[in-house]
Formats: sequence, C-alpha cells, structure tokens
Amino acid sequence: MEELMKKTVFYLVLFTILLVQSVSAHEFVATIIKINDGDTLTALVNNETTKIRLLDVDCYETGKNSNTRFQQKYYGLSVDEVIKHGKQSRKQLKNLLKDHRYIRVEWEKRDSFGRILGKVYLDDIKSAGVIDVNQYMLDQGGCNKYIPSSVLKKSKEKK
Repeated sequence: MEELMKKTVFYLVLFTILLVQSVSAHEFVATIIKINDGDTLTALVNNETTKIRLLDVDCYETGKNSNTRFQQKYYGLSVDEVIKHGKQSRKQLKNLLKDHRYIRVEWEKRDSFGRILGKVYLDDIKSAGVIDVNQYMLDQGGCNKYIPSSVLKKSKEKK
C-alpha cells in the first residue's frame, strides 16, 4: 500500500510539473529522445528538440575528433582507449535512463554550440528518491570533472 501511495504521489507531482512545463525560468521537465554520448542527450522541451549537456562533466569522446586527440594527450591514453571509454560512458547513461522517459533539468546558460548546460535529475520511483545524473556519471568512471579551457591553457604554460 505504501509503495502504491509513493507511486501515486510521484505521478501527481510529475503530471503537475508537466502541465506547467516550466517550474521556473531555469528549471524544466523534458522528455528524453536520444542519448548522444556520456555527457550529452537530446530531449523534447516545450515541443522543441534540445540538446542538454551535463554541467561540469566531461566524458570521453565516442569518435575521432579534435577533442579525442586532446583527451588522448591530456589523459595519456591511446585514441582507441579514449573512444572505448566514451562508448562505455554512453552505455552507462543509456542504462541509467532506459526505464525513464522524463528528466528534470536545472540550468543557467547555453554553451557555444547552443546546448543547455545543466544538472540533470531523475525522480526514481523504485528508491523513492532523486538521482543526480551528473554526479552518477562522474562516480561511474569514463567521465571526468569538466576543466575549462582557460584553466587547461594555464596548466600547460606552467609545464
């Protein structure tokens, strides 16, 4: 009976949030469409397809590009290792979100690619709690704390 009550309350809260569609100017509920990689997903926000980038998280790349080469040098890995870690990160995010349709996002700004930079949360019925997706991805490995390029440039200058 208690489990049914928790589920009922959860769905009522979720339904209310979805009706309003925006809790505040910087928090919203979105429908998950696609997992792009370990730190980026595509979601439906106010009937618009939007990319959401996990704030303060930098997962390894899933294909060869300039970031792959940077991660290779910075972390001392081969390109193949970077891509392998990137694919594992994407798989971890997919597994976490596979039974969820909605996410809650708190955000402050967009990045230079137009993606929303935010903290992503899951309201988990099974545990009757909230999962911080950003922290989960850092804890699972395959992702690192994001370091701004200005800090990286300064650390290279000191070497």
